[in-house]
Amino acid sequence: MNANEKDADERISVKLAAQKDGKWSQLVETPIDFVKIPPLDTGTKVYLGQAECKGNEGKPYTVKVKVTTINGRIALLEDNHTEIPGEADHAFWLGGDVMGAKGMPAKFQGKTLEEVVRARTAPSDDDAMKADAISGATLFNDAVKYAVIDALHGRPLQEGTGEIAPPVFQSTRQVAPNGDINSIFVKMTAAEGAVIRYTTDGSEPTEKSPTPSKDPIFQEDFGAELKAESHKNPDGRVIVLKAAAYHNGKRSDTVTDRYVFANANPKHSYRLGQFRGEAEGITARVELESPNFDQKYYLTKIRLDDASEKAYAAFLPELFSQIYLKQSVQGVMPIAGHEEESQNILAAVQAALQEGFVAAEPVMTVKPQQSSYSNDAQVTVEITCSTEEAEIYYVVDDSNDLAGGTLSDFEKNKVRYEKPLTLTMENPKGGTLYIRAAAKTGEANWSPTARADLPFAKAVSKEAFEVNGSRYGTWNEAVSALEKAGSGEIILRDDVELREQDAFPSVVCTIGSFKDRKCKIKGGVMEAKADITFENVVYDVNRIYSGGHSVIIGTDVETPFTFTRRSIFAGPAHDASEKEISANPVISVESGKFALYGSGSSGTTLRGNVEIQVKGTADAEVTGAYVSSTVDGKVTVSVDEGAALSEFLGEQGKGSAKELALLISGSPRLEGRTFRCTVNGAPKGTLDLRKASLTSEQREKFKDFAEILDGASADSRRTSADEAGR
Repeated sequence: MNANEKDADERISVKLAAQKDGKWSQLVETPIDFVKIPPLDTGTKVYLGQAECKGNEGKPYTVKVKVTTINGRIALLEDNHTEIPGEADHAFWLGGDVMGAKGMPAKFQGKTLEEVVRARTAPSDDDAMKADAISGATLFNDAVKYAVIDALHGRPLQEGTGEIAPPVFQSTRQVAPNGDINSIFVKMTAAEGAVIRYTTDGSEPTEKSPTPSKDPIFQEDFGAELKAESHKNPDGRVIVLKAAAYHNGKRSDTVTDRYVFANANPKHSYRLGQFRGEAEGITARVELESPNFDQKYYLTKIRLDDASEKAYAAFLPELFSQIYLKQSVQGVMPIAGHEEESQNILAAVQAALQEGFVAAEPVMTVKPQQSSYSNDAQVTVEITCSTEEAEIYYVVDDSNDLAGGTLSDFEKNKVRYEKPLTLTMENPKGGTLYIRAAAKTGEANWSPTARADLPFAKAVSKEAFEVNGSRYGTWNEAVSALEKAGSGEIILRDDVELREQDAFPSVVCTIGSFKDRKCKIKGGVMEAKADITFENVVYDVNRIYSGGHSVIIGTDVETPFTFTRRSIFAGPAHDASEKEISANPVISVESGKFALYGSGSSGTTLRGNVEIQVKGTADAEVTGAYVSSTVDGKVTVSVDEGAALSEFLGEQGKGSAKELALLISGSPRLEGRTFRCTVNGAPKGTLDLRKASLTSEQREKFKDFAEILDGASADSRRTSADEAGR
């Protein structure tokens, strides 16, 4: 029977049985389909099709394809969200490149429906027989073949007038959190020789529109990098990406897709996973995840049942993009002309989302809001939740009571929140209060957990500080007394922990300990407001920006063990009110372990000459100019006998100093491996070894100095410099 002679498809059944010695086998019935082959049409048409694949693991699944034809011949064959359940099948599908550049899309390109029907997808040594097959992938080949036949045998989803194959979009995600650092890169490919033009504002691309650019990460890919620009779009945005291909005066139809930068739902949250819902005969599946792994969950994928996907394909992308933007169906407007279908789809999606619904993460409002608190401070914590009728529970842990530093079990210790909490530190040694809160709308639907840490400083005695013979109970009282005197010394009679709002004196001062007891001074990031000296203390200040003032670490200073050294910068902080200053500071350390910088932080400029002195028993890592900072002057680093230089970088990561000099006296310890004058380019600066007593092995540690002075002849100095440069 010839199906072309019929007005419609035809199916016949062939019944087979075997006979031997008068006995018949069981009857086997096999259906055979004859497909009507219509005449070749004109223009561009897009079809969706599917077919069942048995799978190598015995887990059947549906192969889905999208087929674009031009004048009746296949111009583009794409996978249409095929979901493969088995790991082996998934690996084979990808490893066999079934839908890759050399797979079935290439095998079927240019074929008509009749040629696809006649295609031989089983592997063979006969070149004519294996033309349409991928070796070892018969199951997959057949499934793709029958999915293509199903597509071309149905009604087109779209029709156009394009004369060449349209571009193809590929992206790892369609939805991303709305933040300035977030982006989505959409890879674009087209037929060889074709030029892609695209727009991101929803307008039709023309031959003057931009062409794809390089992926900033994977340089071999070309496409469009879409950015959230949340400062311009605080409520998120939908980017309508359109592209067309041009070749030899011919143009493809326009391809359109939508990419969304969304804020997390403000009224409630979701839990991780995939969820299903049904309404009005439509099944929806949604995927909820935390793209930034920060307990903020987003709706990132929506799929409908196959029949609905195909029936509503024309307007689903626009409807779904609204849902992604809202992170909910609330407030989503039906698509004009498809109001009833839109409402039915929204109902199905809502049913799926409801399965993953949880209360929003609680918000804790802390008053006063500080990075740390005095030991006797009282802090008020109010906890709210934007989800209506949600119940809030909380737990407060004291760091002094934790076993092994592990927070207590929330479920066992939670307390129902009813009114604002008033918290204080009961322990005079100080510590941290950890507050955790979560909300729920049902027995199991707990929100993400919110957390706030409240550090309290150690309490000090009523006479913890002495200035000019008078004693004071607070740091601020002592600083005020010193500033009133014009200069002097703050003598510590107790350990002190400085808070963010505490400041060093604005007059020249020395900070030391009372008699034989060495007291600790602890702090975070501090700024010097005048020249300051530390002597006979346990120094535990994380970082000092001297702002052009001199900082002296005198004798008998101890630094507690930490994985990162205590830092001192000669210049200003990156967020200082004045990022450019003029000064000639001295940073000198005689004891303790430090990281010293001749500049300020990134983006700052210090105009003047800087001296860094490492002597006594000090152990220092030294950098002349920090990352992306500038010293418009000379940085001179001197290292004396007995001290230790653990690292030297004249210039670090786009940092710049006009002049650099490193002077070595005697035989200090050179305990590190990096002693370079610059990492930015040509050798620079001077290494002065004329007063040094170093071994040849120690001398070889120094690299990238333009000049080495060692008391030898000029030829020897040049040779040494050349060797150091190598």
